[in-house]
Amino acid sequence: MLLRRLAASALRRGGANDGGVLAAVRAEIAHELSSSTPSSPPSLQSQDIPDFATVSDPPRGQEVLLRRRDASEEVLVSAVLEPLRFEGEEPLPRDALMKVFVSKPDVKPVMRFDCRAFADEGDGGSADYDVANACYHPFAGDAGEDKYEGPEFRDLDPRLQVALKGYLVARGVNSKLASSLHHHLVEKERWQYMNWLKTLEDMFSSH
Repeated sequence: MLLRRLAASALRRGGANDGGVLAAVRAEIAHELSSSTPSSPPSLQSQDIPDFATVSDPPRGQEVLLRRRDASEEVLVSAVLEPLRFEGEEPLPRDALMKVFVSKPDVKPVMRFDCRAFADEGDGGSADYDVANACYHPFAGDAGEDKYEGPEFRDLDPRLQVALKGYLVARGVNSKLASSLHHHLVEKERWQYMNWLKTLEDMFSSH
């Protein structure tokens, strides 16, 4: 999704009424279609997120929220793509930012893990994830800048880092889940971008 390419193309082409915007939009639509952009909003399948259920995944929203719950605990996973960044004119591969909350009925505190799922080979590659932060709150949503949340995850004893990552994996937050979420978020945003382009095309072609 080369937004800068779209803007540059519009400036180069020019036009009688729109400065070349319509031609540039149509060129970008053709480019996206050539790369198998989904024609409908992608959805997470049960085989992609074993043991989890989708709580929220609005077609036009950015966040995905999953839940895994049994009699002993609840695991919530929230994921979004990180903001778009460029190197020169080229967009950089984007990680998925995940927050994992683990809670037990009538037991406090709530554990929170901040994670980063990254693609090994661009948007289509398999993904794994790193844990960036682990902390706890008396209850969900109680995070605050003035509260001590523990040391940086990388500063923890290596054995504790491994144990905490294993704690997440045992609860289904594994490489498969990270890969599925990363792929889904990328495909979803591609669909959103195509939908935005088509709306733009309709708007300018009606003039």
